[in-house]
Amino acid sequence: MAIKDLDLNQQHHPLLDACRSLASTLHVEQVVTWHSTQLRLIQLIERFPRLKPFLIALNKYGSHLKDILSGEKNGLDIFLDDDEIGQTFQQIKTLISATKTQQIFHSICQHLQLQYEQTKDNSFENYRLRIFWLTDSDCSDVLSILDLLLNLSQQTGILIDLHYADSDPIQLANAQQTFNTHLTNQAKNLSIIYDETIDLYDSKTLEKIPFESFDIIFSANQLLENQDLTKKNSLIALRRLLVPNGLLLLLELVHVPLYFDLIFGFIDQWWSSDDDNNRALNNIQQWRTLLKQIQGFNIIESTLNQNESTLIISQKTISKEILQILDERKNQSWLIFTKDHNNNKNSFSHILSSLLPCSDIRIFDIQNSTLDMICSVIPVLLTTYKQVSIIFAWQLDQTLLNENNDDLAFKQNEELLCGTLSRILQIIQKSSPYFYPFVYVLTDHAQFNNDSNLNLIASPFIGLARSLITEYERNRLKLIDLQTSLNNNNQSTFLHTLVEYMINSRYSTDTCEVVLRLNDTNQNQVQHLTWHYEMLQKSVDDNDEQGKSKLEQISIIPKRDADQKPFRICVPQSRFLSELIWIEEDREKELLPGMVEVRVHCVGINFRDVLKSRGLYPYTRTFAQPDENQPRVNQDTEPGSDFVGTIIRVDPTTTTNFQVGDHVVGVTGDGTYHSHIMINSQLIIRIPSDFPLTDEQLCGMPTPLLTVIYSLKYRVHLQSHQTVLIHAATGAAGQWCIQYCQYIGARVIATAGTEEKRDFVREYYGIEHVFNSRDASFVNNIHEILPQGVDVIVNSLSGNLLKESIKLLAYHGQFVEWGKRDIYHDNNLSMFQLRSDCSFHVIDFISLADHVSPLIRLMLEEAIDLFIQRKLRAVEPTVSYEPSQVIEALLRCNSGQVMGKTVFRISSSDQPLSIHKIQSTSLLKVVSDNTMFPSEVCNQGTILISGGFGGLGLTMSRWMIEQRGVKHIALMSRRTLVELEKPSNPQYDDWLRLKRTIKEYNAHVDVVQADVTNFQQVHDLIERFNKTSYPIRGIIHSAVVAEDRTLGNITQEHLSLVLPPKVRGAWYFHQATQLLHAPIHFFIMFSSIRNHLLEVSSAGYNAGNQFLDALAHYRFEKLSLPALSISLPAVSGAGMFHRHKEMLSTLKETQGFELMPTITVFELIESFHQTQKICPCPVIFAVNWQTLHRNYPTLATSFLRKIVDQRYKEMKFDQIASSSSSSGKNNSTESSMNKKETIIERTQSAVARLLGATSVDRIVIDRSLVSQGMDSLAAVSLYNWLGQETGIYIPLVELLHGLSIETIAILVYNKLNEKEQTTSSTTKEHDSDFDLVDENEVQFSNTSIYTGLENIICLYRSNQNNTSTLFCITQISNDNNNEDLFTFFIDKLSNQKDKTSSNDIYALQIQIPSITSSSISTYAQNLITQMRRIQPCGFYQIVAIRNKPEETIAHEMLKQLKTHSRITNTQLHLLDAHN
Repeated sequence: MAIKDLDLNQQHHPLLDACRSLASTLHVEQVVTWHSTQLRLIQLIERFPRLKPFLIALNKYGSHLKDILSGEKNGLDIFLDDDEIGQTFQQIKTLISATKTQQIFHSICQHLQLQYEQTKDNSFENYRLRIFWLTDSDCSDVLSILDLLLNLSQQTGILIDLHYADSDPIQLANAQQTFNTHLTNQAKNLSIIYDETIDLYDSKTLEKIPFESFDIIFSANQLLENQDLTKKNSLIALRRLLVPNGLLLLLELVHVPLYFDLIFGFIDQWWSSDDDNNRALNNIQQWRTLLKQIQGFNIIESTLNQNESTLIISQKTISKEILQILDERKNQSWLIFTKDHNNNKNSFSHILSSLLPCSDIRIFDIQNSTLDMICSVIPVLLTTYKQVSIIFAWQLDQTLLNENNDDLAFKQNEELLCGTLSRILQIIQKSSPYFYPFVYVLTDHAQFNNDSNLNLIASPFIGLARSLITEYERNRLKLIDLQTSLNNNNQSTFLHTLVEYMINSRYSTDTCEVVLRLNDTNQNQVQHLTWHYEMLQKSVDDNDEQGKSKLEQISIIPKRDADQKPFRICVPQSRFLSELIWIEEDREKELLPGMVEVRVHCVGINFRDVLKSRGLYPYTRTFAQPDENQPRVNQDTEPGSDFVGTIIRVDPTTTTNFQVGDHVVGVTGDGTYHSHIMINSQLIIRIPSDFPLTDEQLCGMPTPLLTVIYSLKYRVHLQSHQTVLIHAATGAAGQWCIQYCQYIGARVIATAGTEEKRDFVREYYGIEHVFNSRDASFVNNIHEILPQGVDVIVNSLSGNLLKESIKLLAYHGQFVEWGKRDIYHDNNLSMFQLRSDCSFHVIDFISLADHVSPLIRLMLEEAIDLFIQRKLRAVEPTVSYEPSQVIEALLRCNSGQVMGKTVFRISSSDQPLSIHKIQSTSLLKVVSDNTMFPSEVCNQGTILISGGFGGLGLTMSRWMIEQRGVKHIALMSRRTLVELEKPSNPQYDDWLRLKRTIKEYNAHVDVVQADVTNFQQVHDLIERFNKTSYPIRGIIHSAVVAEDRTLGNITQEHLSLVLPPKVRGAWYFHQATQLLHAPIHFFIMFSSIRNHLLEVSSAGYNAGNQFLDALAHYRFEKLSLPALSISLPAVSGAGMFHRHKEMLSTLKETQGFELMPTITVFELIESFHQTQKICPCPVIFAVNWQTLHRNYPTLATSFLRKIVDQRYKEMKFDQIASSSSSSGKNNSTESSMNKKETIIERTQSAVARLLGATSVDRIVIDRSLVSQGMDSLAAVSLYNWLGQETGIYIPLVELLHGLSIETIAILVYNKLNEKEQTTSSTTKEHDSDFDLVDENEVQFSNTSIYTGLENIICLYRSNQNNTSTLFCITQISNDNNNEDLFTFFIDKLSNQKDKTSSNDIYALQIQIPSITSSSISTYAQNLITQMRRIQPCGFYQIVAIRNKPEETIAHEMLKQLKTHSRITNTQLHLLDAHN
């Protein structure tokens, strides 16, 4: 119809040819009208609903066809002007791409299988699968792939990094929301990066991604360009991103039906530019030719489907000859900062160079490279090569710290390491390269995990580098600590894993810091270690042997010494089998009625014991009982159930058949890994003198054999004519099950996991049919020999194998479930399989022992009789271990590969055993008790405080004198007493208050002038005090030089200024006290929470803090000396934040800092003194967890993100947020905290619990809580409780000022109402970018909000959530009065009538005279860097004055954001300078 009325005889167009071809298929007699086409359309949609988008598109395009062919309209306009057509076209592309899920996943699995076979240990532990997914379709077709990947990850432990690229920002945002919803609580091992900047036709956009970054690249219908050259360039760009052996999966249209021409034919790219006017689609052969031409690919396979896309699978070559000529190898350079060993092929530098995927490698030798040389080379390389990577390994050759060379070591650390790394990063930032280099910082034992040798001098360097993560390009600065002594035997293996890790971790977001070391048990394996924060809930429990004191080892011979030195196993809190130890145990003196005491000779190991030791054994809890009342509080710390031993005590008040000296075997659920146990006499039986088994063979019998007897005799009632299927038949229970069935006369069919095990069952027990238990093949095998099924199935398999097994039951069959994994996992089972009058028995034998069932004694007697009658025999093999080998024994059982039984001796062992003796004295031996302020410290010693003239030192001195009775304090400072006495001194008032306290309490404070960075002065000072009657017994190191600088302004002079007071000062205190044998009771160093929250500008400061933490670990772990490095929060009235209130104001907003009262901090320090044996480096996380969680994506380290997420969920903020977002005002008013009376009632109950009141009525609601006994620690608990219950945080300062419960209730009630009103107002729809700012609502102050960044100030911060941010570019004010600036911008923004959503406003101040045309790019880059500290990711809104230099800067910033930073969502608002 479109073409018949047109004069088209002279026209030749491929679209016209397609129309004619389609028209020719109509029958001549058919009459086509517009009406008939619409009816036909409806019929086709009803018949083929899946093809609805195609049919709608054909109809739409048909209505425009006449205009297109006549030249009145352009085909592309149809797409751009009609939203419905655009959406329909997107649906078509999705349909084309969504049909190859299984083929894609199959390709991924084949790739992984190949990688698995190539790994040394056949393990996917720490293996990362990196996938680049290019799409411009709806994300729904990806969900099925994600589900399969997640399932794969859960089964193998593999880590998956998905880089998901879609150039449509709306589709990308929808994908992110869809994936987040779909993957809630599932994506433990899955990390997704979303990217909207990739354009396959612009290879420049791919150059921001590191070469050889992905294992698999998937592209769906992205290469419809009409030029082979363009396709070739796109394929080359994708090849560059693939690792050798990686897969390229192309889903492309190859052969298509005719009607596709009428859908896609409007687009010029659909047609070839050749004269034949064919479609611009490559066939399979053309794709093969194209891939062959670009080199580097092997074609694996292709799948052809007539009406759908074809999947073309290509694999990148692993040939070194071919790889060397590819431009991804030629266009990159690696810089290695290490010691150059010239031609030594076994050297670190030579091996490392040989493993890197690059031919151009430059080595900067630690001894011969100057800073000038480095500064000249790096910019050249950044412009010469597309991609540069840097390995900074100078620390590996750093001078170690000892008493003879500390000055050299410290100087080298400050200048050569910290200074050089800072300079390298500065050069990179100044060069502003298109591709920011990955920088890998290698250190040697710098991290202080348990097994580290703790290289102290490297710790400041770690602290600096970690802080600079926040100022360098995100995820491109990696810290790798090497904890292995390299030699010729292990160096090659280790460095191969190091290089592999560096390359594989590039796009992961959770590997900013890691430890690599060789596995202790397998020197060919390299372990990857990370760490995490744990909450220090309370002081050490008196019953906690691990934490109560340092354990001293003694050696005994158990057979000789057990009665005098009783002992037991101690399960570590870490739940690592490798950390199990034997410790002393006090034997109970009193026997309860019916109990006997047994000296345990040997015990059997059941798999349950392994799970209990690892904290993995499942338990059912008694309903509605708190933990302390649960029947088995110590359930995971008492492994062992089966034993053989000798009775050494019998309760004289109870009649029993046992007597001292009886040789017994028994079973208990209360743990048997003791030299002596108390047990009910109903659970043991005497062993006859003529018993045929040894103690070792017998001690593993009770649980497995009694489980067999209980199952087959008392539950199943097994008969001789029946057939029994026994799964996993080579374990102890399986073997005794075979023996018992043979004794009864039943027929046995068995399964086992390996051919070796199956041969054993056939040969040792004569079982004819033994099948594989690792897959479901046994089902068909058994059906072949027993079509009617089996009578009894004894099962220990799980999951699908259990479901398959139950199908084998015969009529009236019985299924005996031994393995309880599916039960505790609450898995489903089809009841249909039990339809033939079948029974399902769940066997939990140990519960019989828990309930002291008389059946236990009866079954023990039966078992003993069967052995005596030679009806049963010992299982084979029975492997015996000594108690010193208990870890090895448990690891053997944990492997899952063993046959028979594993046992170990306890008191029958004649081999030496080290047990840990609990010292009756404290670790800190200089005083009579372990409180922080005993008499020896308060009355007989002096407390030395460095940085003593600071507010914190002065305030703490006053508290120690007033509250703890300290009589002698020495305040150490470089300043003099004259300077302290000056009224201009910021701490003058604190000093006057301290002087009054000294006089009132008759204390003595020495003010001593000494430089903490001078060892001789420190040594002489301590020596002088130690010659008096009041030697130094406590040290508080609080010296600090606080001077924050961003990366761009760090200099070696700056580092030499801020590092020594903390670093050298702490070390010199340590050295001097050691040399002088000073009787130190406490050694406290003040670190900072900033070392963990890592905000900008704190690199030098945190370098010192990291050293303090490392020194505390070193003193305690290596020397058993007292040590605490406390990361302090913002302290009210003292400390750095008190001096820089503007800094605290901003950090409260951006980092969630909370102010803590000084008294609370001092009391916490005192409590930490008693927990230093388990935590020498506590962190006082006085933060608003909601604020931190709101900034979750911007947090610098993965372990900080982890603790924030954990606390956010534990405090139920996620539920509060969900409730507030999903419920309106009505729901809010119906909540449990909607009335003041309810708040009062619940707060009163909480306070009663906190204060230990016997009755709630004892807590008066209108009296100050302080007057009712609330101390600072209780106030912290109340603070946390209020936050958890209500989401409202009342500042600790206010709580400790004596608020009553009524006052607290009013504050909470009012804040909840404010939240409710805010939520209500923010649910209204907004159409524009920022709110009408009411100038009258803005409270101006003389100082603007501090941001921690040069030249950035906060003009206005909204109180509403989900605000947008405006960055206003303006000139620096000469008079430093910003009020006019505030007024100007707010007035201008208020005039934007169409802007109606709230916003935060920041000013980016620039110095116009210093800006030249050549420096605009660098200046803009610096502003972007600082701006992204405030807001790490877009949408960015920039405001500038029209026709001013600010506008030029703004345009350059937008250009760089779009070009370099993967950000396209930006907006510029230009304001007129005059009304």
